[in-house]
Amino acid sequence: MGEQHMLVHVPFQLFGINLSITNFVVMLFVAAGMTFVFLAGAAWALRPTGEGRFPNMVEAMLEFVRENVSDACMGRHGAHWFPFVASVFFFVLFCNLLGLVPIPGYFHAATGNLNVTAVMAILVFLIVQTVAIKSHGVKFYLDVLFPKSAPAILRYTLMPPIEFIGILARPFSLAIRLFANMTAGHQIVLVLLTGDLIGVTYLLKQGIFMKILAPLPLVGVIVMDGFEIFVAFIQAFIFALLTALYLGEALEESH
Repeated sequence: MGEQHMLVHVPFQLFGINLSITNFVVMLFVAAGMTFVFLAGAAWALRPTGEGRFPNMVEAMLEFVRENVSDACMGRHGAHWFPFVASVFFFVLFCNLLGLVPIPGYFHAATGNLNVTAVMAILVFLIVQTVAIKSHGVKFYLDVLFPKSAPAILRYTLMPPIEFIGILARPFSLAIRLFANMTAGHQIVLVLLTGDLIGVTYLLKQGIFMKILAPLPLVGVIVMDGFEIFVAFIQAFIFALLTALYLGEALEESH
C-alpha cells in the first residue's frame, strides 16, 4: 500500500513538486464522490414519515459522530463544526474501505500512502491554527507555551520548548498513526492470502480428504477482512476524534 503500488496516469511536475495523477489520487476522488453520494443519497431517500433503512442507518452514524466526537470534544461549538467533522469521518472511512476492494493491482487505501495522510494531517493542523488565531489571537500561543498551571521556574524555561514540540508533533502523529495502521492491516491480509493460496494448492494435490479441507485456509482471510473493516471504522473515528479535539482546544476561551 505504498509507493511500489503507485500507477502514474498523468505525469505532472510544478516547481520540482510531483503533482502527477496516480491511482492514489483517483482513490481520493472516488472516496470524495462516495462520501457525497452516501450522505446526499441518504437525504434524498429519506421519506416524509422518516422511514427508510438506508437513511436511518446514515442518521444513526451521524448521530454517533455528533454525540461522541463533535459535541464531546467541542461542547457548545460542536453543532457549528459538526458538518466538517462528519465529512472528515466519512471521507477517511471510504478511503480506508477502498483498500479492501479485491483488485490489488489498482485499488489501495489512499490512507495507506504517507503522502496522503501527511497532507490531510497538515490541512487539519493549518485549520486548527487558523481557528485558534482567529478566536484568541497571539494570546492562544502564549497561554499554550507558557501554561499558568506550571511552576514559574518551569513555565519560562522547560515548558515552552516542550509545548512547542507538542504542537508540531500533532500533524506528524496524525499522519503516521493512520498510515501505519492501514498499511499494516492490508499487508497482513496480503501475506495471509498468499500463504493460504499456497496451502490450498498443496491440499488440492493431496488425497480426497485433504481436498475437502482445501477451503479452510481461506477462512482466515475472511476473518481478517472482517477485522480490517472494523479497523477502517476505528481509524476514521480516531482521526475525526483528534481533529475535533484539536479544534475544541483552539476554540476554548481559556487554556
